[in-house]
Amino acid sequence: MVAVCLQIPLRKSVKKDREGIVMRNPVYLLWLDEINSESLAFLPSLSKLRSQGVDLSLKPLPLVEKGQCYYQTLTGMGPGKLGRFDKVRTEAYSVYANTGVPDGAWGCMLSDILHAYELAITSLEVTNRDDLNVLADGPFHFAQVHLLGAGQLPLSELDEIVQRFLELVPATAHILVLTDVWSPVSTALVNVNDFLKDRGFLEMDEPCCHASIIWNKTIAYGVGTGQIWVNLRGREPQGIVNPGNEYREVCDALIDELCTRWLDQQTKEPVIEQVLKKDEIYTGEYLFRAPDLVTIYRSGYAASAKAAMLDFDGRSVNPVKVPMRTERLADPYARLIANGPCLVNGLRRWARLIDIVPNVLYLLGLPIPQRIDGKVIADLFTQSYYARTPLQFIDDSKLSHEEEGLIVDRLRDLGYLE
Repeated sequence: MVAVCLQIPLRKSVKKDREGIVMRNPVYLLWLDEINSESLAFLPSLSKLRSQGVDLSLKPLPLVEKGQCYYQTLTGMGPGKLGRFDKVRTEAYSVYANTGVPDGAWGCMLSDILHAYELAITSLEVTNRDDLNVLADGPFHFAQVHLLGAGQLPLSELDEIVQRFLELVPATAHILVLTDVWSPVSTALVNVNDFLKDRGFLEMDEPCCHASIIWNKTIAYGVGTGQIWVNLRGREPQGIVNPGNEYREVCDALIDELCTRWLDQQTKEPVIEQVLKKDEIYTGEYLFRAPDLVTIYRSGYAASAKAAMLDFDGRSVNPVKVPMRTERLADPYARLIANGPCLVNGLRRWARLIDIVPNVLYLLGLPIPQRIDGKVIADLFTQSYYARTPLQFIDDSKLSHEEEGLIVDRLRDLGYLE
């Protein structure tokens, strides 16, 4: 089937007669908060869904940080379009917490898109079985239930909540069960700033702390989960690296040092799995906010709290005492299992977090905003559904002033704007 790109108005009238309404492909999503995706195998309530439905392993775009993963999931866009790259941001060598909705996510969340089409939707945050009773007020075109603290619940209690959710889902609906991105247990905390200091990329006086950094002699520094910033002239207050060839040479030298020289002295193994340049992984209008390099740590290694805040631990690798060494996922990923009349049976494959939104929209029969980075996965859908449902796109960058005003009003009604 050839994808069709249509210029479709954002506002589309949809009847919402709650009495006897006939829904086309309703979607009910249960999001399990902070749970190891492997735990789904121990929930009897999901046994049929797992065996007969779709089972996707979902990779996030780096950096792997909870807040960024959350917005990737609910917008279908990467950090370059969201404007959020990590849990912290840096400005003039100071580090600040990244709080609030990213600039690029305003009006672009899945719920915003569905509100614009005036669909019957609900979005719930629940903590127990009884909170789910709101679903009985349906039917809904789309219902999202976020079970907070799912990872802290006993499996028996979690199974009861999942079973109750399934009981409340209409027989014609598509069921999606999603987990957060789960990371391996850390066996060592690492500090890239200690490594950069040891290798001569970062200069400082005593004592060894953020305030002692000599910025007019520093080439690069690290912030957050895995951001590496070059001390670029014209961008940083005391930048010393010239744009152009010198900048590119510094990036290449940093990648070589990080990948080949940074070793765990106990195991003699590399700390870094990969280092990526920002334009290799990100696109969008917020690319200028991206760190110059993104470090991906090997399984078991994670940035320390001081590394995240542009400070020092005294050593670049610090082992962590864990009560018991257990096998965890080799790489951070989320999981989505799904079933429904328009989805195939028994599919197992990898996808990306950003693919969730476009596939939900396609399942609802809606056009996909062209800004979205995720892709529709044809293998997920039955041949009959894919044959009769054209893949449509909308150029949502050309909204009229009237439509923009309507969206702003909806955001204000939802409490996003004052």
